[in-house]
Amino acid sequence: MVRRSFVFALADKLSVVMMSLLTMAIVSRILTPAEVGLFLVASTIVILIEAFRDFGIGTFLIREPDLPERLVRTAVTIIGAMSLTLGALVVIGAQGIARFYGDTDLTDLIRIAALAFVVAPISTPLLALLRRDMRFGAVAAISVAAGFANATATIGLALAGFGPFSLVWGSVLAACVTAIGAMISRPVWRIFRPTLRDWRLVVPFGAWSSIVTLLGMLFDAFPRLILGRVLGFGAVGLFARAISLSQLPDRLILSAVQPVLLPALASHARGNGALKAPLLMGLSYISGLQWPALAMIAVLADPIVRLLLGPQWLEVVPLVRIVALAFFCVFPIYLCYPVLVTLGRVRDMAVAMMIALPPCFAIMLGASTFGLHAMALSLFLTGLLQVITLLIFVRRQVPFALSELGEVLVCSAGVTLATLALPGVVVLAVGSWGALGVTSTVLAVLGAAIGWVVGLFALRHPLSQELGAARAFLRARLPLIRWARQP
Repeated sequence: MVRRSFVFALADKLSVVMMSLLTMAIVSRILTPAEVGLFLVASTIVILIEAFRDFGIGTFLIREPDLPERLVRTAVTIIGAMSLTLGALVVIGAQGIARFYGDTDLTDLIRIAALAFVVAPISTPLLALLRRDMRFGAVAAISVAAGFANATATIGLALAGFGPFSLVWGSVLAACVTAIGAMISRPVWRIFRPTLRDWRLVVPFGAWSSIVTLLGMLFDAFPRLILGRVLGFGAVGLFARAISLSQLPDRLILSAVQPVLLPALASHARGNGALKAPLLMGLSYISGLQWPALAMIAVLADPIVRLLLGPQWLEVVPLVRIVALAFFCVFPIYLCYPVLVTLGRVRDMAVAMMIALPPCFAIMLGASTFGLHAMALSLFLTGLLQVITLLIFVRRQVPFALSELGEVLVCSAGVTLATLALPGVVVLAVGSWGALGVTSTVLAVLGAAIGWVVGLFALRHPLSQELGAARAFLRARLPLIRWARQP
């Protein structure tokens, strides 16, 4: 069931990310870095407020062992009330935020983005119930439809000359499509009848979960908000694109793991299963997938930027290399939250982040005064600080030896080196990683894929078992393959 759910989630994320990349490639050739930065500042402000608006309701509905209808109605009532209240505050405060940044266009951008608050109380609980039921096929269909609507609207409006407003209208349309898809897939209208009878069960969890979500998103958004004030919207656009490209492995693969992890771990825990083995296995899988991909993004940063963004974004190339390497240390974060939430220790997650993030903010604030490259380099320190703090709290609940974690890291590091072997030969043959053409880039990618597979099997990485299972599945399901193998 978990493997099947992951396949659906992976198909969902791959489809959405492909459409997102296509949108990025087209829009980046139409809009300037300053226009992209303007939209990102507006959307970031709205997303930060939306993180508190969500109030952890989705996570609560997934992890709660017993879920009577009255409890669901209470959760839906709370998220509805918070959405309307916070949406109104965003609309009222948009003008003041625009004055702070010195750009009047921010007012309308923020107010348009806030329209998504109207439909969020519909989509959030219904999607959570679909995930709780492990119906990731329906979730994938909804996400693909929303992604297609976003891409179509954004590209069409950008070509029509709407500038940064094309991006914000695309996001609002995607939110509406998500809500419609959720209503079609999970038509349980009775949960929208208001009640607050079980608020004592929802509010404590929601408060701590909101703090966790808000702090995590604030950490992601902080560089944009600071750079927009210190270096201007052009710097925001450049830095945000460097982050986006470096997060491609997360968006392609790890973001598909996240929606499956919490329901799977919650089901495992309800069966009184220990979480040490799933935790270490998850860390092995994530590092075995993420590290090789990040290494290749650092090597191929120049052709990736030229392909996806165009020549006007070449300033992003050195930033991508720095950020991709900085992201090597953050892989445990993807498992810390679902593990602690599964164990009912969401408060520990909040406390850990409240300890780690203030010094991280101070580091990034100081780095911003030295420019974009310093801000990118600061991610090495902030990422490491976050991971160390979170792992201390996780080990209190799920004890494991540091030597066991070391074995995971050494194995994945070996796979990463194997992945880089053939691309390294290509770079040496060309003479510079900044001079890779189409042919050499294709050879580097193919060589990386071969090296990754060889590394997995040679080092007996746990992911090699998944590849073996996939091969067995294909051999059993595809008659053509079986026929071709017959003598």
